[in-house]
Amino acid sequence: MALPASGNPLSLSQIEGEFGGSGAKSLSEYYSAHSSVPSVGNPLSISDFYGLSDVVTFSYTIQGAGGSGGYGLSDGGSGTTAPGGGATSISGSGMTTVTAAGGSGGTNAISLWNDNSNRNGQASFYGAGGAGGANNAPSAGQAPATTSYGAGGGGGGSDAPGYGDNDGAGGIGGSAGTRSNGSATVTSGTTITITVGSGGNNPPISQSQGRNGGDGAQGVAFITFNGSTTTYTAGTHTQTLS
Repeated sequence: MALPASGNPLSLSQIEGEFGGSGAKSLSEYYSAHSSVPSVGNPLSISDFYGLSDVVTFSYTIQGAGGSGGYGLSDGGSGTTAPGGGATSISGSGMTTVTAAGGSGGTNAISLWNDNSNRNGQASFYGAGGAGGANNAPSAGQAPATTSYGAGGGGGGSDAPGYGDNDGAGGIGGSAGTRSNGSATVTSGTTITITVGSGGNNPPISQSQGRNGGDGAQGVAFITFNGSTTTYTAGTHTQTLS
Protein backbone atom coordinates (compact mmCIF):
# COMPACT_ATOMS: atom_id res chain seq x y z
CA MET A 1 0.00 0.00 0.00
CA ALA A 2 1.47 3.34 -1.02
CA LEU A 3 2.38 6.00 1.50
CA PRO A 4 0.10 9.08 1.77
CA ALA A 5 0.15 11.63 -1.03
CA SER A 6 1.66 15.09 -0.67
CA GLY A 7 -0.35 17.33 1.65
CA ASN A 8 -1.18 14.55 4.12
CA PRO A 9 0.59 13.69 7.39
CA LEU A 10 3.56 11.36 6.91
CA SER A 11 5.79 9.98 9.68
CA LEU A 12 9.01 8.00 9.96
CA SER A 13 7.03 5.09 11.41
CA GLN A 14 4.84 5.00 8.28
CA ILE A 15 7.96 4.91 6.11
CA GLU A 16 9.29 2.05 8.24
CA GLY A 17 6.01 0.19 7.85
CA GLU A 18 6.19 0.46 4.06
CA PHE A 19 9.91 -0.13 3.45
CA GLY A 20 10.78 -2.38 6.38
CA GLY A 21 13.08 -2.14 9.34
CA SER A 22 12.62 -2.48 13.05
CA GLY A 23 12.34 0.60 15.20
CA ALA A 24 14.02 2.94 12.71
CA LYS A 25 15.62 5.84 14.54
CA SER A 26 16.80 7.87 11.59
CA LEU A 27 15.50 8.74 8.12
CA SER A 28 19.03 8.11 6.81
CA GLU A 29 18.32 4.37 7.05
CA TYR A 30 16.11 4.79 3.97
CA TYR A 31 18.56 6.33 1.53
CA SER A 32 17.97 4.72 -1.91
CA ALA A 33 14.98 2.74 -0.58
CA HIS A 34 13.21 3.64 -3.82
CA SER A 35 14.38 4.93 -7.20
CA SER A 36 12.80 8.29 -6.35
CA VAL A 37 14.67 8.63 -3.06
CA PRO A 38 18.09 10.34 -2.96
CA SER A 39 21.25 8.30 -2.41
CA VAL A 40 23.69 8.67 0.47
CA GLY A 41 25.36 12.08 0.57
CA ASN A 42 22.35 13.99 -0.74
CA PRO A 43 19.68 15.89 1.21
CA LEU A 44 16.86 13.58 2.37
CA SER A 45 13.52 14.53 3.89
CA ILE A 46 10.26 12.84 4.80
CA SER A 47 8.58 14.66 1.91
CA ASP A 48 10.72 12.61 -0.52
CA PHE A 49 8.57 9.59 0.41
CA TYR A 50 5.14 10.98 -0.39
CA GLY A 51 3.13 8.53 -2.53
CA LEU A 52 5.88 5.90 -2.70
CA SER A 53 5.37 2.15 -2.34
CA ASP A 54 7.64 -0.79 -1.61
CA VAL A 55 5.97 -2.84 -4.36
CA VAL A 56 5.81 -2.40 -8.12
CA THR A 57 3.06 -3.73 -10.35
CA PHE A 58 4.00 -4.21 -13.98
CA SER A 59 2.10 -5.49 -16.99
CA TYR A 60 3.49 -7.66 -19.74
CA THR A 61 2.76 -9.12 -23.14
CA ILE A 62 4.99 -11.97 -24.30
CA GLN A 63 5.12 -13.82 -27.62
CA GLY A 64 6.93 -17.09 -28.30
CA ALA A 65 9.01 -17.35 -31.48
CA GLY A 66 7.79 -18.96 -34.70
CA GLY A 67 8.85 -22.35 -35.97
CA SER A 68 10.92 -22.83 -39.12
CA GLY A 69 9.35 -23.94 -42.38
CA GLY A 70 10.17 -27.46 -43.54
CA TYR A 71 12.49 -27.91 -46.51
CA GLY A 72 11.41 -29.29 -49.90
CA LEU A 73 13.15 -31.84 -52.12
CA SER A 74 13.30 -32.35 -55.87
CA ASP A 75 13.23 -36.12 -55.43
CA GLY A 76 11.75 -38.20 -52.65
CA GLY A 77 10.55 -37.09 -49.26
CA SER A 78 11.57 -36.86 -45.63
CA GLY A 79 8.86 -36.53 -42.98
CA THR A 80 11.26 -35.21 -40.33
CA THR A 81 10.45 -31.98 -38.51
CA ALA A 82 12.10 -28.58 -38.82
CA PRO A 83 13.30 -26.77 -35.67
CA GLY A 84 10.69 -25.03 -33.55
CA GLY A 85 10.85 -21.50 -32.16
CA GLY A 86 12.11 -20.65 -28.69
CA ALA A 87 9.86 -19.86 -25.75
CA THR A 88 9.61 -16.39 -24.23
CA SER A 89 9.43 -16.02 -20.44
CA ILE A 90 9.62 -13.61 -17.51
CA SER A 91 10.90 -14.68 -14.10
CA GLY A 92 11.94 -13.01 -10.89
CA SER A 93 11.93 -13.30 -7.10
CA GLY A 94 8.46 -13.24 -5.60
CA MET A 95 6.57 -13.88 -8.83
CA THR A 96 5.37 -16.91 -10.75
CA THR A 97 7.32 -17.42 -13.98
CA VAL A 98 5.20 -16.72 -17.06
CA THR A 99 5.93 -18.40 -20.39
CA ALA A 100 4.70 -18.24 -23.98
CA ALA A 101 5.66 -21.36 -25.94
CA GLY A 102 7.43 -21.23 -29.29
CA GLY A 103 5.77 -22.59 -32.42
CA SER A 104 6.58 -26.01 -33.82
CA GLY A 105 8.58 -26.44 -37.00
CA GLY A 106 6.97 -27.58 -40.22
CA THR A 107 7.42 -31.08 -41.62
CA ASN A 108 10.24 -31.49 -44.14
CA ALA A 109 9.52 -32.65 -47.72
CA ILE A 110 6.04 -34.09 -47.23
CA SER A 111 3.66 -31.74 -49.02
CA LEU A 112 2.31 -33.05 -52.36
CA TRP A 113 4.19 -31.52 -55.27
CA ASN A 114 1.06 -29.83 -56.64
CA ASP A 115 -0.39 -28.65 -53.31
CA ASN A 116 1.07 -25.48 -51.83
CA SER A 117 -1.91 -24.68 -49.57
CA ASN A 118 0.04 -25.69 -46.48
CA ARG A 119 3.40 -24.11 -47.25
CA ASN A 120 2.90 -20.62 -45.91
CA GLY A 121 4.03 -20.08 -42.34
CA GLN A 122 1.31 -19.55 -39.77
CA ALA A 123 0.47 -15.93 -38.96
CA SER A 124 0.88 -14.59 -35.43
CA PHE A 125 -0.94 -11.74 -33.69
CA TYR A 126 1.72 -9.42 -35.12
CA GLY A 127 1.65 -10.36 -38.79
CA ALA A 128 1.70 -12.90 -41.59
CA GLY A 129 3.94 -15.93 -41.73
CA GLY A 130 6.63 -16.41 -44.36
CA ALA A 131 5.57 -17.27 -47.89
CA GLY A 132 5.96 -20.88 -48.99
CA GLY A 133 7.93 -22.02 -52.02
CA ALA A 134 6.11 -22.58 -55.30
CA ASN A 135 5.00 -25.83 -56.94
CA ASN A 136 7.51 -27.46 -59.29
CA ALA A 137 10.08 -24.73 -58.66
CA PRO A 138 13.40 -24.63 -56.82
CA SER A 139 12.14 -21.82 -54.58
CA ALA A 140 12.89 -21.58 -50.87
CA GLY A 141 10.40 -20.79 -48.15
CA GLN A 142 10.64 -17.23 -46.85
CA ALA A 143 11.01 -15.79 -43.38
CA PRO A 144 8.25 -13.51 -42.08
CA ALA A 145 8.75 -9.76 -41.80
CA THR A 146 10.89 -8.81 -38.81
CA THR A 147 7.87 -7.14 -37.19
CA SER A 148 5.70 -10.29 -37.48
CA TYR A 149 6.91 -11.45 -34.07
CA GLY A 150 6.26 -15.15 -33.50
CA ALA A 151 5.06 -16.01 -37.02
CA GLY A 152 6.12 -19.23 -38.73
CA GLY A 153 8.55 -19.56 -41.65
CA GLY A 154 7.42 -20.73 -45.08
CA GLY A 155 8.03 -24.26 -46.32
CA GLY A 156 10.30 -24.94 -49.29
CA GLY A 157 8.92 -25.59 -52.78
CA SER A 158 8.23 -28.95 -54.42
CA ASP A 159 9.07 -30.68 -57.72
CA ALA A 160 6.82 -32.50 -60.17
CA PRO A 161 7.57 -36.06 -61.29
CA GLY A 162 9.09 -36.47 -64.74
CA TYR A 163 10.76 -39.04 -66.95
CA GLY A 164 13.26 -40.89 -64.81
CA ASP A 165 12.40 -38.56 -61.93
CA ASN A 166 10.80 -39.37 -58.59
CA ASP A 167 8.03 -37.21 -57.21
CA GLY A 168 9.49 -34.38 -55.11
CA ALA A 169 7.76 -32.93 -52.05
CA GLY A 170 7.46 -29.49 -50.50
CA GLY A 171 7.88 -28.48 -46.87
CA ILE A 172 5.07 -27.53 -44.51
CA GLY A 173 5.06 -23.99 -43.08
CA GLY A 174 6.11 -23.45 -39.46
CA SER A 175 3.60 -22.75 -36.69
CA ALA A 176 3.30 -19.48 -34.80
CA GLY A 177 4.29 -19.20 -31.15
CA THR A 178 1.76 -18.54 -28.41
CA ARG A 179 1.03 -15.13 -26.87
CA SER A 180 0.25 -14.27 -23.26
CA ASN A 181 -0.40 -11.09 -21.30
CA GLY A 182 -1.11 -10.14 -17.72
CA SER A 183 0.41 -8.36 -14.72
CA ALA A 184 2.52 -9.16 -11.66
CA THR A 185 3.49 -7.41 -8.44
CA VAL A 186 7.00 -7.59 -6.98
CA THR A 187 8.95 -5.87 -4.25
CA SER A 188 10.47 -2.58 -5.36
CA GLY A 189 14.06 -3.16 -6.49
CA THR A 190 13.39 -6.66 -7.82
CA THR A 191 15.31 -7.56 -10.97
CA ILE A 192 13.30 -9.62 -13.44
CA THR A 193 14.81 -11.74 -16.21
CA ILE A 194 13.22 -11.60 -19.65
CA THR A 195 14.15 -14.41 -22.03
CA VAL A 196 12.90 -13.93 -25.59
CA GLY A 197 12.97 -16.87 -27.97
CA SER A 198 14.70 -16.91 -31.35
CA GLY A 199 12.87 -18.11 -34.44
CA GLY A 200 13.34 -21.69 -35.59
CA ASN A 201 16.18 -22.07 -38.08
CA ASN A 202 16.21 -24.93 -40.57
CA PRO A 203 19.83 -25.25 -41.79
CA PRO A 204 20.32 -25.23 -45.58
CA ILE A 205 19.92 -28.75 -46.92
CA SER A 206 22.88 -30.38 -48.61
CA GLN A 207 20.95 -32.39 -51.19
CA SER A 208 21.09 -31.25 -54.81
CA GLN A 209 18.10 -29.13 -55.82
CA GLY A 210 16.81 -28.81 -52.28
CA ARG A 211 14.41 -26.04 -51.35
CA ASN A 212 15.26 -24.49 -47.99
CA GLY A 213 12.64 -23.69 -45.34
CA GLY A 214 12.27 -20.12 -44.11
CA ASP A 215 13.27 -19.13 -40.57
CA GLY A 216 10.54 -18.41 -38.04
CA ALA A 217 10.20 -14.91 -36.61
CA GLN A 218 11.70 -14.08 -33.23
CA GLY A 219 9.52 -13.62 -30.18
CA VAL A 220 8.99 -10.38 -28.30
CA ALA A 221 8.25 -9.10 -24.79
CA PHE A 222 6.67 -5.78 -23.80
CA ILE A 223 7.09 -4.71 -20.14
CA THR A 224 5.15 -1.69 -18.85
CA PHE A 225 5.64 -0.02 -15.46
CA ASN A 226 5.71 3.54 -14.15
CA GLY A 227 3.95 4.62 -17.34
CA SER A 228 6.73 3.43 -19.67
CA THR A 229 6.89 0.42 -21.98
CA THR A 230 10.12 -1.36 -22.94
CA THR A 231 10.36 -3.77 -25.88
CA TYR A 232 12.67 -6.80 -25.73
CA THR A 233 13.59 -9.00 -28.68
CA ALA A 234 15.52 -12.29 -28.98
CA GLY A 235 18.01 -12.88 -26.17
CA THR A 236 18.19 -12.70 -22.37
CA HIS A 237 17.66 -9.36 -20.65
CA THR A 238 17.22 -8.02 -17.12
CA GLN A 239 15.24 -5.08 -15.81
CA THR A 240 15.12 -3.71 -12.27
CA LEU A 241 11.68 -2.51 -11.19
CA SER A 242 11.53 0.29 -8.65
